[in-house]
Amino acid sequence: MMDKGLKLALSLAFTALLFTATAPASDRVLAAADATPVKKAKLIDLWQPGDSGQRMNIRGRVTSLDGTPLAGIAIGIRQPDGYGDWIEQYQTTLTTDAKGRYQFGSVVPVSYYCGAPSVVVTVNQAGWKQFDTNLVFSEDLDPETHIVEGTPVFLEESTVSGETIMFGRYDIVLSPE
Repeated sequence: MMDKGLKLALSLAFTALLFTATAPASDRVLAAADATPVKKAKLIDLWQPGDSGQRMNIRGRVTSLDGTPLAGIAIGIRQPDGYGDWIEQYQTTLTTDAKGRYQFGSVVPVSYYCGAPSVVVTVNQAGWKQFDTNLVFSEDLDPETHIVEGTPVFLEESTVSGETIMFGRYDIVLSPE
């Protein structure tokens, strides 16, 4: 014998399904159109098919000290490639979108010099204090094997369309001049 609460829950669920299935298609489209999709900032991909190294995507937001998103901020990015070479392909300038977001694809940098491989991030925008840092990744933070200078970023592995990509987030907070 079924519990009264369970019966009621099943009955309500069935009624909701029946109502949704019999609602006119135009009502369902309107309901879907009311939902505001969350859109990512445009991905600037430095990585090209055939490049050596582990693919990664870094995203974040640029805000003022009070948390206001800053649109139109130019962010300089440069890093070594999957062999540890500093080549032009792995440098660019990104611009934040209307919500202060940015995103770029690259490879996890490698270095065969005395330092943790890093991504150099700079902002030199009128009205804001100059900002620069080196993004270093958690697996490179062994002080016995590398000189660690920079801001640690944790990379999380994910599989996208059968390919393993490392994902990380780095938010930038700017101070007024």
